[in-house]
Amino acid sequence: MKKPLLNLLQTGDPSCPKIDFGDIHLILLLFTSTFPYDNGGEQTFLSRELDYLKKAFDRVILVPRMCDGNRLAVVDGIEVDESLAAFINSNRINTFFHAVFSLNLYKDIIRRPSILFHQDPLKRLIKFTATADLTRLWVENWLERSDIHARSCLFYTYWFDDIAMGIGLAKHRYPEIRLVSRAHGFDLYEERHAFNYWPCRPAALALLDRLFLDSETGRQYISQRYPQFVNKYSTGLLGVSPAGFITSRSNDGVFRIISCSMIVPVKRVDLILEGIAHAARQNPGIRFEWHHFGNGITRSALQEYANTASPSNMSVHLPGYSTPQDLFQFYKTHPVDVFINVSRSEGTPVSVMEAMSCGIPVIATAVGGNQEIVSPKNGYLLPPTPSTEEIAAALLEMQADSETVTQKRMESYSTWQDKYNADTNFQSFTQSLHQVRNE
Repeated sequence: MKKPLLNLLQTGDPSCPKIDFGDIHLILLLFTSTFPYDNGGEQTFLSRELDYLKKAFDRVILVPRMCDGNRLAVVDGIEVDESLAAFINSNRINTFFHAVFSLNLYKDIIRRPSILFHQDPLKRLIKFTATADLTRLWVENWLERSDIHARSCLFYTYWFDDIAMGIGLAKHRYPEIRLVSRAHGFDLYEERHAFNYWPCRPAALALLDRLFLDSETGRQYISQRYPQFVNKYSTGLLGVSPAGFITSRSNDGVFRIISCSMIVPVKRVDLILEGIAHAARQNPGIRFEWHHFGNGITRSALQEYANTASPSNMSVHLPGYSTPQDLFQFYKTHPVDVFINVSRSEGTPVSVMEAMSCGIPVIATAVGGNQEIVSPKNGYLLPPTPSTEEIAAALLEMQADSETVTQKRMESYSTWQDKYNADTNFQSFTQSLHQVRNE
């Protein structure tokens, strides 16, 4: 890199004065996909956690791997370093070069020789090992030029990906590095990818100091697949802050359904539409109203599908992305009868936690962390691959039995308070981060 890396600890303004690192006790470098940019939805997860990280560390530096979209405001005092994204982007032309000189590329081919005969996993392995090597170089330069001792830092990747492995590779030169990562859904469940393949998993785990899974289901999954690293796995539940209110039920004859996710195939948002439409056709005397909060390149196509697939007693609203603040304002000012999630694969959805913190019962597929947060007490668990008839039946059960639903609403709030309260979970998580750094 051509410009001094002291700017890494600044907000991007090269005119900022140099920082006296002698006064710093512990620096957290948090590696994200795009946050604080809004292209990816990470703000839904990270905006709350940052408040707790800021209190627990002397400095917190966000390091996104991509800087696409609109840059969002972050908590005062949080710094943003965009140089990793620039470094990776400027070296795209050298991807193959960095991969072929990576020993981990050949180790993974030996581990899974069949990938040589399939283009998709082979391309993923090349890109993964190249990005890991570029990240290694960046970390080594960062520590050398910033004049910060590795012992003063904790490296934390929000996703267990090639960035995490690259930081781990820098341990060869800087063995004092301590590295932790979270793992959620796409970066954990290997069957979500072609040929059930995620590159360099054993090698990356060997370099990690601690892996925090966002559900107990996730911890069990990784423990079964890679038991040799079981001592590195911990459950690190996410959480949401108190909403400060309980959402009301509808009392005007309309049954109101909410969902919230990216509009991508794994979320099966079109299946929600089909299930609600099926329930509406079965019950023409009931008015159904569905709001889906979330964006995706197929949102306009979904709206066109809804225009043709929805019966006359069903209305569909697809407003796109909403901030957590906007979503809570909706919950506060509009009645909501049920939240629904029919994902094919999940970690533990923050959107479900948000709904429960407002006392909204939840219908969800029995996949990933859904199985831990949703139960017959607070909602309805669908099969992992539900039919439209099963979705419709669950909706109608939530609509028909007033006394049972009242109890489910109370239990929904209790589940959030007992297991997914941000104050409890993020304070515990930050304590765990300090323990790793001190080990």
